[in-house]
Amino acid sequence: MAEIDDFLQGLYRQEVGTITCKDERLAALREAMGDFPKATMLEATCLYKRQHPSFTESAYVLPTTAELKLPFRLFEPVGGNKEAVVLALHGHGAGAEEALQEDSSHNAFALKLVEQGAVVVLPELAGFGARKRKQDQSEQNSCFSLASHLLLYGKTLAGLRVFECARLLDWIGETRRGNVGCIGFSGGALIGLLLAATDERIKATVLSGFASLMRDSILASRHCLDNYIPGLLAIGETPQLLELVKPRALFIESGSDDHLFPSESVKHALHESKWGEAHFFAGGHQVNGTKAIPWLLNELGKEQQQRGTV
Repeated sequence: MAEIDDFLQGLYRQEVGTITCKDERLAALREAMGDFPKATMLEATCLYKRQHPSFTESAYVLPTTAELKLPFRLFEPVGGNKEAVVLALHGHGAGAEEALQEDSSHNAFALKLVEQGAVVVLPELAGFGARKRKQDQSEQNSCFSLASHLLLYGKTLAGLRVFECARLLDWIGETRRGNVGCIGFSGGALIGLLLAATDERIKATVLSGFASLMRDSILASRHCLDNYIPGLLAIGETPQLLELVKPRALFIESGSDDHLFPSESVKHALHESKWGEAHFFAGGHQVNGTKAIPWLLNELGKEQQQRGTV
């Protein structure tokens, strides 16, 4: 084994989880992600509204900073549970559109949510789809370019995405009632975990195609730069990050043949964190949803019942 490998393994043993207090972990996590100035107005502009047989689709843009606008789509079921709102966070690929496509690894999870009665909010995360940089139009995404720029300013791309999702929660809070849950796939699950850890407005969270130990995933092979946050391992490995969601509900699904976030490592993280339910299915790096989606809607329904009895 090369000397440099010994060095990295020793660093891992010495540095992981050196911040042990939950409040200190949360403060360190917020600082590590970086801060961003809020836009003065919290007013989304509607671009269009379309009626489908079983739901209504509306497209909006929401100012998040003075310069950035977050495009998102709102799906409202006909006759569904208007008090269950789900933030749907896509992973790498063509952008938010993948969460609507059956032939994608995302398995149309956003559509399946609305078909089962949830109000779904589907944002286009920075660096994907229509939110790529001009120089990256021929590329699949702008993750490397955006992340490397932000790191030089003491900020992170994950932090920007979490910030914009939090602004979207602000808008949801002003325009709708009901409980808000979150489901994220792959890189979107990273954002879902960080958002749920730092924002208690998320009442239930599903992480799909994610939640391996960092040692076995983003440190074991080359991953997108948007996964890397300075100082994150000092805050904790994946089990310690999962613990930050407590006591709110957490569900993790993982495919047995996931080559990016190995399923056995997910089991290890869950066992160590002692928090969260899980579905381990036969498949690869993909959304399954057969148990996760009903679980999420059930949890949001329970939260609503508890609020109604207060």
